[in-house]
This record gives sequence, structure tokens and C-alpha cells, in this order.
Amino acid sequence: MFQKGQDIIWKGSLWVVLILLVSCSSSKPFQLTDVSPKYREYQGSDLDPHKSKDVVIPVTKNRKYDSFIEEAHRTIALLEFGENIALRADSKKTVGEPVEKEMQAAAYLEEDLPTVITRLPELIQINQTLIDSTPNDFDGPSIGRVSYELGNILESLRQYSPKAIGIQNAIRNLRSDSNNYSKGRDIAEPDTKPGSEDPVLINTDPEPPKKPEKIVVKKEDQTNKISIKRLNRKTKVTGKATEQINEMVKKEEEEVLSDEEKKDKEYTEQIRNGLVQVFRWEYYRKPKNLEKILATHPIPRVRSAAALALGRLKAGRVTLQTAIDKDGYQVRPAAFKALSDIGDKRSLSYFIAGTKAEDPEVIAVSFEGLGKTKDPAGRELILTQGISSEYVVIVSGALRGLAYHKLDADVEIFAKFLKSNEQEIKEATIEALAIHGSRESLRILERVAQEEPTLTMMAIDEISKNPSLSATFALIRLNESLTEERFTKRIGESLLRRKAFGKYAIILIEDDYLRAEPNERSTPISYIKNKEIGLILSETKKEFAVRMGENIVTDKYIQVKMESTLPGARSAFVTGWIFYPKIDIIEVKSLGSDGNSGKYSQLKKGKHKNLFNPDERTNIPKKD
Repeated sequence: MFQKGQDIIWKGSLWVVLILLVSCSSSKPFQLTDVSPKYREYQGSDLDPHKSKDVVIPVTKNRKYDSFIEEAHRTIALLEFGENIALRADSKKTVGEPVEKEMQAAAYLEEDLPTVITRLPELIQINQTLIDSTPNDFDGPSIGRVSYELGNILESLRQYSPKAIGIQNAIRNLRSDSNNYSKGRDIAEPDTKPGSEDPVLINTDPEPPKKPEKIVVKKEDQTNKISIKRLNRKTKVTGKATEQINEMVKKEEEEVLSDEEKKDKEYTEQIRNGLVQVFRWEYYRKPKNLEKILATHPIPRVRSAAALALGRLKAGRVTLQTAIDKDGYQVRPAAFKALSDIGDKRSLSYFIAGTKAEDPEVIAVSFEGLGKTKDPAGRELILTQGISSEYVVIVSGALRGLAYHKLDADVEIFAKFLKSNEQEIKEATIEALAIHGSRESLRILERVAQEEPTLTMMAIDEISKNPSLSATFALIRLNESLTEERFTKRIGESLLRRKAFGKYAIILIEDDYLRAEPNERSTPISYIKNKEIGLILSETKKEFAVRMGENIVTDKYIQVKMESTLPGARSAFVTGWIFYPKIDIIEVKSLGSDGNSGKYSQLKKGKHKNLFNPDERTNIPKKD
């Protein structure tokens, strides 16, 4: 029995590990059948471009990027497949072998290639746009993973762009010769009449004319069939198809490009390879390799990218400080930004020196870095020089730096800058309030989300970055007050991401108290008002009769955890009891095993909505 129990536990553990592996998967394999199911018979054959390589595409969870990556891989796979078909058919026809399988594939390709080739320039343009916007849409190692994939796709698209028309023409030529090779038949034998002789031509030569010999083909001998062979080519095609095409294109380019153009091309290729290396080492979290690139790479743009990557990894402080001391003007701002991202106290002298620099960007990140050190002298510089600067970018950086001190007195300063006419300063103030993270800061962000529609989405996102229970309460209050679908959908995504599952109470009355015990005569411990939110902890097993106005109502008491309203309270939260008819209950719960779907329910009103699809509404039974 003990052994059986161990087996059950072991098998259960395996299932848990398997589920975790599946749920954590962020990539998927790509095969020829993903281009179109009609290519199934060629998958795994010698014509399949994926036979000798495993193609795995990342899943970014961003629909715009995932749709493009899948379409780009279909395009590249189709062009590789067409290239293999054309070269394999040409090689077979050279030695007189039948090409019926290639012609069958060419029939499918002739339908699909025109659309793909027409869209190639647009795909290249979209690819470049996505590469430029990757730092804005992703953060951390995701930037390197997505940028690396987009860089490989862009290289393949540019490689096949000049060859696409040639591949299409080769497929068309193969189809135009299909009558000669269909069904593997040889060319028809010449007609000979068995009862006739060749005509004799009169010749004046003294020698008697010789009768030409008849061509007699024995039908029994199948080895003497006639076949047409092309003349021997000057060069024999060997190696992989892609190598041959690449070599031809490279030779053509070398003949056309001038020496200066060749140097520009080599420089561009060196930049591209360097950036790919930076993204790769950031993705694999190898700061030592990034430090080496920052210290030794010959191109400043690549060194700057390495510096920024070190900042995102919060590593390489000493190397970054060395770059500030010894590198040029293009790398120094990136090194200052990286030091600011790290925010180490040991970089305090660099931040103070940075506030006296000539570049406003360097000054801005230096003030932000000063704030992260939480040094009193740095705060004084922020208050006297940073937030009073004439440059918007410097004021923005100083506000973010001030927020890291997390002092209650600074909330008034942020409220003042929220009234600025500069949009950039408003956005920086919203970020500063989220960094400050106090209950008062969250209330201000909540008010901004309700009163300024242009900043609502940003305010929701900044509140979502705060992991506290107060932030969860703020999101639920916003979900109840905002009606626009895009806002409520974003709030639902945030609640799921922070796993804010449970039941929450919305206060329905004004001027009442949270009680120490489930009794209206017990000690009031906190003042409550309409639309406040509390986390439900439990309920009483028995019901109580309570006078509400002129009526006597019988129901249970609910225990909730709420934000304290008592000035000078030791804790930000207080736990007490409230009568059930005085509240409405909201339930947030996960649906399914993947954790990516959820439901937001109002139990009293019997309504709920899907957190990701607010339009999908159904009713649930009303509480008795």
C-alpha cells in the first residue's frame, strides 16, 4: 500500500511538472505544413527546407508581433521550398531523370508565389518598424529575444527579395515543360511504315548510291528508349541550393558595388552583427559578455547598446563608470542612463557630476539616479535645481528621482506638477506617483484616470505596477466607475496578472463604521463611506437582526480587510465586521487551468463579465 501511494504521488508530480512546462512555453515549432496543408506530402522529404533544421518561433503574447512573425516564416518557408524545387528539377532534367514530383509541387507554388512576392517589400518595411518599436513594447530579456528573431527574419527577407522573381520564373518554366515530363513518359518514337522503303535519290556521282539504313526499334527492348538530354553545363551544380543562390547574388553585388559602397555595406553588417550579439547576451543574461562588447567593440552605436543592456540587467557598474571616464560623447549618455537604471549608491559621485553636464538627457538621468541612491544631498539638489530647470526632460527626470525617497511631503509637489501644461511633465508625474506608491499617491492616480481620458490608460498601467492591496482596491473602484471597454479590459488583464482572486466588498452606505465584532453596538474601529473597497475574509455562521431605517433586516455579518481611515494609525489596513445588506460583493476568479482567463462577478446583481471580453455577459444565480 505504501508503494502504491508513492507511485501515485510520483505520477501526480510528473503531471504537475508537465503542466508547468506547457504553461511556461513561449515558443512553438514551425513546419512546412504550417505554410499550407497541401504541402503535407513534401514535409520531411528532400524538398522540404526544414528537413535538416528545426525552426522554432517565439510567442511574444503580443498579437501584432506574433501575427507578423508567423506570416514572415510562411513567406520564407515558401520561397525556400520554391528554390529547392527549381534547382532540384533543373538538376534532374540535366541528367534526364523524370521530375513529376517537382512539377506537382510547382503547380501549388504557381498559385501561392505571386501573392507572397507582391507582399515582400511591405513585410520588410513592417519588420523594420517592429524592430524600432521593440524597446517600447517589451522590457527586460524579452527585448533581446524578440529583436533577435526579428533580425533573423529581416535578414532572410532581404536575402530572398532580389531572388523572388527568379524563383517564380523558374517555377513557371518548369510548369511550361510539363507536357514533356508528365506521368514520366518518354518522347514518342518516330513513326515507321513496315511495308515501305526509303526513296532513292538520283545522284550523278560515279559511285552507286547507298541506301540509308532503317531505324528499327524493338518494342521488347525497353532499354533503347529515346530521351532528350541537355548539353553538358559548363559548371556542375553542387552543394545546397541556398549556398548556390547566395554565391551568385554575392558575385553580382561585388561586380556592381563601388569600393565606397562595399565599405558602407561592411560597416552596416558589422553594426547589425554587433547589435545581434548584444541582444543575444542580454537574453541569456551574460553581463560579462556585454561588458567586453562595451569595452572593446569598435563601433560606438554597438557600445551604446551594450551599455543600455547592462543597465536593464542591473550589472556592470564599474565598466559603465569606466566608459563614462574614457569613451566618447555617443556612449557616455547611454552609460549614464545605465548607471541610473542600476541606481547604486557607489555611483553617487557620477550622478552629481552628471547634473553639471551639458547634455540635458545626461542631466535628467543623473537626477533620477540621485533619487535612487536616497541620499539627502541628492534630494536637496533635486529640489533646488532639478524640478526648477527650464528643460522639460530635466524636470521629468527630477520628479521621478524625487519619488524614490517616498516621503509623504512630496505628494503635494507631484499634485502641483499634475496641473502643468506640458504633457511630458504630466506623464512623468504619473510615473513618479506610481514610484512613490503611497495610498495618497494611488488616490491621485485614481482621480487622474477618472477625470482625464487622455491619461486614463497610463494611470491604469502605473497603478498596476504597484503590488500592494491598495492598488488592487483602486483597480476595482476604477472598474466600477469607468464604462469604456478598452479601460475595463485593461483593468481585467491587470487583475489577472496580479492574481487578485477573491471576493471584495463595495460599501453601499454613507457615514458608517467598521465594527470590532459582528454586532452593531460593538466598538467602531474605522470610518467607512460609499464606494470604498474591502477584501472579504469570512462571514458569520449565524444570522443577526439589525434595524436599518424603519425596517428590521435579518442577515449575516461579513469580515473585511480595508484601508484604515484613522489618522496616525500604525497599520495601513484594518480588519472588522460589517452587516451584509450594507455591501455589494464582487468576485474575481480564474477560469480554466491556464490562468489566462477570468471572471468578474457582482453576486447581488447576478451579473458577470469576462475580464478579457467584457461583451460576453451572462447571468449567474442570485444569492438567496
